[in-house]
Amino acid sequence: MFRTFVRPLQSIRIVHIPVRTTVIVERIHPLTKLRPWENIYDYSKYKYTDFQYRIVRDTDTDKWGNIDVILTEYVEGVGYKGEIVNVPREMAYTELLPVQLALYPTPENVALFEEERKLLVDRPQISPFVAKCRDYLKTVVLQIPINLKLKDWSVTKDNIRIALRRINVMCEEDAILLEDGAINQDTYKLGEEFNVILKINPLVDVSIRCVIAPVDKAKLWDEYQLSKRRSKT
Repeated sequence: MFRTFVRPLQSIRIVHIPVRTTVIVERIHPLTKLRPWENIYDYSKYKYTDFQYRIVRDTDTDKWGNIDVILTEYVEGVGYKGEIVNVPREMAYTELLPVQLALYPTPENVALFEEERKLLVDRPQISPFVAKCRDYLKTVVLQIPINLKLKDWSVTKDNIRIALRRINVMCEEDAILLEDGAINQDTYKLGEEFNVILKINPLVDVSIRCVIAPVDKAKLWDEYQLSKRRSKT
């Protein structure tokens, strides 16, 4: 009976995780200076109030910040092979360094990728936000409001630009690749999706899934006026 009672307790394991950290403190009540004939403090003469401390810095709670690493392979949204980039420490320690996609920029590692860095001069520089924008636009289904009560309607670049603006994506009409009149009342079926190419920059473009959202023009105008009144109040 005693064994059956102790057995569940044996399954409990206490895991001790070592943590390397530094806490800098200062005394609230500084000790008096030692006299010339004294070498060390006799702590038995002091009270507990003399051992009260104030935390100046706790490295365990400090923000990690960024760190420089040199890439060993092309990482989308980060940089090219041999490029020294400044990335967040959490990203470097959890995504890049463990799988050897990056190394610390020591003189030996910098010399190892010297040839790759010379080739970076001719390569175009792409912002890491371009990849994030492209990945976001791949996931959305763009709703284009069109008044289907009109006899002759067609989707224009201006319609797509306004629909993108409704999801907080600003672009020019020249960046939208769409033939005028390609989507109209004769070629489109209600609920059918079609793709539109948007050029984020001269090197990167994305295909956006679109669908027409039938709306009444008068109703849309009333909602617009109502939203303007709410913003003023």
